[in-house]
Amino acid sequence: MVPPSPSLSERNSSSADDIQVPQCTSAGAIDSTTSGRDEEDVFFSSEEGLGLAKSSYAPGASNKASAKTSAESGNTAYYDADEDEESVVEMASHMCTGWNWLHIFYLSFFSTIGVTVRAFMGRFFGGDCEAYTQGQPIDDWLWPLSHKICITATGKTEQYGGALFSDLPANMFGSFIMGFMTGHSPDLPPIPWLKHDHPLQSADSLHLGIKTALCGSLTTFSSWNSQMVLMMDGTSTVLGSQVFAALFGYVIGFQAAVVSYRSGRIVAAWFHVRRNPHIFDSDLTKRDNSVKWHYKYCSWIAPVMVCIIILTLITLYMLGDMYWHIAYYRVLWIACWACPTGTIIRWKLSSLNGKYQLPLGTFLANFIGSILSASLAAWATIESDHQGAQRWEIPIIKAVSLGVAGSLSTVSTFAKECVEMSEKNATHDKKQFLYAYGTMISCCFVGLAVYSPIVRYVS
Repeated sequence: MVPPSPSLSERNSSSADDIQVPQCTSAGAIDSTTSGRDEEDVFFSSEEGLGLAKSSYAPGASNKASAKTSAESGNTAYYDADEDEESVVEMASHMCTGWNWLHIFYLSFFSTIGVTVRAFMGRFFGGDCEAYTQGQPIDDWLWPLSHKICITATGKTEQYGGALFSDLPANMFGSFIMGFMTGHSPDLPPIPWLKHDHPLQSADSLHLGIKTALCGSLTTFSSWNSQMVLMMDGTSTVLGSQVFAALFGYVIGFQAAVVSYRSGRIVAAWFHVRRNPHIFDSDLTKRDNSVKWHYKYCSWIAPVMVCIIILTLITLYMLGDMYWHIAYYRVLWIACWACPTGTIIRWKLSSLNGKYQLPLGTFLANFIGSILSASLAAWATIESDHQGAQRWEIPIIKAVSLGVAGSLSTVSTFAKECVEMSEKNATHDKKQFLYAYGTMISCCFVGLAVYSPIVRYVS
């Protein structure tokens, strides 16, 4: 006796629960899971907020064809309950790998923006003040505004206050943006100030660029750690060893980043309530909270605008170096070319974050970045004593430290992970404490182990 065929609704329900749907990880890899899902929504999720896909199903043949055509054009991920698991996996795999070039494109662009903002914020809040006291002005548009603002210090000169390190304002600003873009829930629209159905709400590569590249390159763990190491060592500073100021610098830097991240989430919630009040309704469903996908023109206008902005910035920096002969801009244009390397390495390392109890990928990025930054700081100290080194050697060293090491390490993601661990675990749980202070202590020791022998014995 032949058993009766299941109804269409029964077939759809069983297929949605049984099929293995791959997930795009933050590194662009494919992972499969058998967890239960809503029969009309399949999410290709990741830690960095990548690859959200809306699967479409309609019982009618014409609707299926329309949905499949839309999926093949790159707008949606199409899932037909009648197709076998292999075809769904193949389609999802194509989506993950097909978007990698766009991810890298936005990572490179926002890395350049992050490095630029961090460099000028460092100058504005204290860098130009120290240059003014040392009689080394940077004669450009920012100098008249910033040379008397003395909030932060590098720890190298006679100016006190090295605990408020040079990159503290940039770390706070980047952590705030990370909190603003992350929000309190992944179910909320990624961009708080836009309507939930705005096409940019589905621009996953754009979201990746802002959170991973902009926030990660705007904040830097390695430069922060290197300044504390330099102050502890005291070999190349006017004030000598400043151990207590450096220890306070670690505490202030960490607490300021965490508070800035939490503040960003609060401001994001304020925007969500006012721009999208309907998403907080109790009867809201996933379909009600879905977003519109890219309009076709967005797929080429955004990259073109990005290219124009990048080329304009780098051209201006090169003109500042070669035409106006401002040495500072030599560091900037070299750093802009180099910074995508550090960002992409950190993005790849982030695939390790979900495999262990602690975020191993972020820890390795900060640890490796601290070693690289300490090595470059020691090398710059040695080269500064050599004649003729100011033309290319010192700018290249500073550019690699600013661009590669600065973009490889991150404070915004570090603060985000610490806050999330403290909220997910019990109050007495020690994971967040071990991760936060374990990272800072280990990077401090490895920085001293690299920096001190070079400046004390090699030179």
